[in-house]
Amino acid sequence: MRTLVTFLSLLFLASVAQAQQIQRPKLTVTPLNDRVYVHTTYGIYRNTAVPSNGLIINTKNGVVLVDTGWDTDTNTDNTRDLLQWVATNLHQPVRLCIVTHAHEDRVGGISELRKAGIRAISTPLTAQKSVNLGYESPDGILPNDTTFTIGQEPIRCYFPGQGHTIDNIVVWLPNQRILHGGCLIKSVAAFGMGNLADANLNAWAGSVQHVIKQFGTAKIVVPGHDEWGDTKALEHTLALLKKHAEGKK
Repeated sequence: MRTLVTFLSLLFLASVAQAQQIQRPKLTVTPLNDRVYVHTTYGIYRNTAVPSNGLIINTKNGVVLVDTGWDTDTNTDNTRDLLQWVATNLHQPVRLCIVTHAHEDRVGGISELRKAGIRAISTPLTAQKSVNLGYESPDGILPNDTTFTIGQEPIRCYFPGQGHTIDNIVVWLPNQRILHGGCLIKSVAAFGMGNLADANLNAWAGSVQHVIKQFGTAKIVVPGHDEWGDTKALEHTLALLKKHAEGKK
């Protein structure tokens, strides 16, 4: 019996040590062109460091972010590092942050933005959900389909329907033909659907079809996680949804 207890104690200590060894990689920023960059920060999900993608849009009148860094209640380094990168490398103020839905990999850094005097905006539904989930709320001012221009850069925020969450929007840059699909769109590197805690699986495929209809001419599609590429990510998302549905039968 004592041997069994000792073995279980060692097993527990080993698992704790393994969990403690998981480190979040630092912020990376990758240029898509001379105006738009992908910011990638990391969170820990199921004992794995998971990359999360947002955008940095460098306009003639300052920088617009799409989504904050992946920050938590105990760690706000990601968004702080993101703001520092912008200041050091672009030498422009951050004018605005667009939040695509109410999960911590999108809204977790709002407190850091507020400290820096930067406004975060979203749809009213995302603002409401953020409060309900215990996050700081962005300003819920965005209609479900709207285009505004900052520094001669038009930015379209579009709600295609429910999917990954009930409030997920995508962001389209028509001048660049770049689509930030957020977590509604899965990377071609993805083998599964990921976090489905707040998903509407019945509506998801229809919402992706709306995205294809509106933005099927995109040159670059940036998903919420993992690597980005072209519109193959849209068809891949539909294929994953079909595979998931068939697996549930």
